[in-house]
Amino acid sequence: MNKYTHLKASERRRMHIFLENGLSVSEVGKRLNRGRSTIYRELQRNKDKEGYWPSTAEQKAKIRRQRERSCRLQEDTALYDYVVRRLKDGWSPEQIAGRLKLEGKPYYVCPETIYRYIYRERNKGLYQYLRYRRSHRRYKLGRKQQRCRFSEVRLITMRPKEINSRNTFGHWEGDSIVFSNTRKKAVTTLLERKSRVVILIKNDCRTSQEVMGQISGALRLLPRKARRSTTFDQGAEFAHYRQLETQTNCDVFYCETHSPWQKGSNENMNGRLRQYLPRSSDIDLIEQDQLNELAKKMNNFPRKCLGFRTPKELFLGSVVNSV
Repeated sequence: MNKYTHLKASERRRMHIFLENGLSVSEVGKRLNRGRSTIYRELQRNKDKEGYWPSTAEQKAKIRRQRERSCRLQEDTALYDYVVRRLKDGWSPEQIAGRLKLEGKPYYVCPETIYRYIYRERNKGLYQYLRYRRSHRRYKLGRKQQRCRFSEVRLITMRPKEINSRNTFGHWEGDSIVFSNTRKKAVTTLLERKSRVVILIKNDCRTSQEVMGQISGALRLLPRKARRSTTFDQGAEFAHYRQLETQTNCDVFYCETHSPWQKGSNENMNGRLRQYLPRSSDIDLIEQDQLNELAKKMNNFPRKCLGFRTPKELFLGSVVNSV
């Protein structure tokens, strides 16, 4: 797809001549090598009561561009410094805007304004600080539901409704982050559904006994009410659910086949973590202490779904209230 460009003054002059000669909008578009929607939009925006005049249209377009260039981020130095600093810290525009409102700052900017500024100022490279480093937005697609290969009674559809509602604390989702240089090692991610607190575990061996054993070790460090259930996809490394249930006294459930979206909170977190753990990373160079620091960083990000509180704040509050 060709990149869109605004009409030039010479095109507006030609457009005026074509219209004066009685050509249709579609024919004018063909002569200018433009879509007819572009011609319609030009007439709607820049035509006056006396008709379409190229000089008047050019002046209106110029005034509109100057007005659009004005941005609160450019006008307020303190706001600009805050937004850029948080972007460099890895915060999303929604997190920045939500935290501004929560902290009662004397300045405010909405997420959409931040996005528009980043895209318009791409030469400054600000979009490189976005989570997925894309200069445009993409739509999310669902996946087809299928069945579970481990045990029908372990399907996520059998999970109590209170877990789905996120009203209760202590229900986790687990997954693996893999890397392109090896299939034998991975990073296990555990995410608590209510608070979105994440735990990261390095696995030097992806056998189910090893992975489930390390998950058990991490969960046993938590209070009993903070480890009530876990939900995994049907990866082979999560097959030994009896081992985990015996060691932690928490129930284990599985997503339907090829349906990891059913534990969407964990999938979302994995996408966030890819900013710091890209697929091309060498896992042999990643230490557990580094993963602990990364988990700490993620747990101190304000989240829109939490009212822009941090996962750590909500987790600690839930632990205290559950005692």
